[in-house]
Amino acid sequence: MVEFLRETVVVDNLHLRKIREGKTEIFVPDPFYYVKRKNEYMPTSLPVFYNPVMEVNRDLSLLAIKAYMDLYWQPKKEDERILYIEALAGTGIRGFRVLNEIKNPKVKVLLNDINKLSIKIMKFNASYLKIESDLTITNYDANYLFLRLRNTGMIPDIIEIDPYGSPARFIFNAVRCIKGKGGLLLVTATDTAPLVGKFIEAAMRKYGCFLVKSPFSKEMAVRALIYFIGREASILARRIVPLFAIFSHHFIKLALLVLRGRKEADKFWKEIGWVSFCNICTQFYFSKGLQNRPRELCEMEEHGLTEIIGPLWLGRIFEEEFSREMLKKIDELSVNPRNAKLIKRIFEWELEAIDIPFFYDLQEIARRLRMSIPSINSVINSLKSKGYKASRTHFNPRGIKTNAKVRDIVILLKHMVNQ
Repeated sequence: MVEFLRETVVVDNLHLRKIREGKTEIFVPDPFYYVKRKNEYMPTSLPVFYNPVMEVNRDLSLLAIKAYMDLYWQPKKEDERILYIEALAGTGIRGFRVLNEIKNPKVKVLLNDINKLSIKIMKFNASYLKIESDLTITNYDANYLFLRLRNTGMIPDIIEIDPYGSPARFIFNAVRCIKGKGGLLLVTATDTAPLVGKFIEAAMRKYGCFLVKSPFSKEMAVRALIYFIGREASILARRIVPLFAIFSHHFIKLALLVLRGRKEADKFWKEIGWVSFCNICTQFYFSKGLQNRPRELCEMEEHGLTEIIGPLWLGRIFEEEFSREMLKKIDELSVNPRNAKLIKRIFEWELEAIDIPFFYDLQEIARRLRMSIPSINSVINSLKSKGYKASRTHFNPRGIKTNAKVRDIVILLKHMVNQ
């Protein structure tokens, strides 16, 4: 958990307070000075955005970078260094943590932000931490930065995009700029309302997907964002491969491996398709291929038409080797216990049903049956005993990923309740 310390300073009229996040101490805008009312949203009340709740997001970045360096980074020369870019750095806390906690002399960091106050804070912290040769700080629009790097031949191995809101407008130039043969793209989205189906027009405009509220809205949101990024990459004859995809604390976090080539880009489209679901029984159906539509009528004919959403990514959203490598790195990086527990739970649940897209909300099924809900773990064990695959999912605490149909779950629930 982020700790706000007592030490404060004033730098060019900016009131700063020292914090400790992970193993790193830096100065950020002092919330005790800038936030005047209890109902204010603290991060946007500060002159430079900083959200302590997103510590777990930054923990995920560090774990992903460590795993990437071990599994995918292949330097051509012995003295080659790995370049990590945070294009919308804010206070720069993530980049400073990369340098301070990964502690690898081959890592160099470029921190960029369009806000001049952000630059002042980052330069102050770089001086405070005595960081010189491994860090570059720039003051550009993120898209201009990507174009500038491409034109100068400075090719980043890792790009982090974590804006306040949608990442959509930065994706094309980031993919164009990043290393094409095995680059790592880390993307965060906090404008989750369109992606979970609350604003249909906004989702169409930003992401090119028709999205409505569904029983599996959070997973739908993740798969829609992967589709959008993959479509942008495909234009550039590049393919993205999801390494992990998480929806937590009102944000989506993706880690994507970038591969180059038209044949690679074509592979992406084999995992794109549609999903439909019945609003009455919540049974879902999916079909891969843009040309293939899923069922328009529920198998229970009296239920009528299904809702169709998409296009969506329908392939795996967790890569097993990469995910297990990240779990190994948790102890190495001394992630704080609360975040470590959350991350372990997410990855362990999702790896258990790695090939099953979408899930059923057990409580919703029980509500429609007007019956009490057994424990989720007991339902999962019962499904497994009958030969089905089944697992919990971080997308919904009451959700079950399984290859069983709703009718099979209903029969099982009735049997368990009547025992």
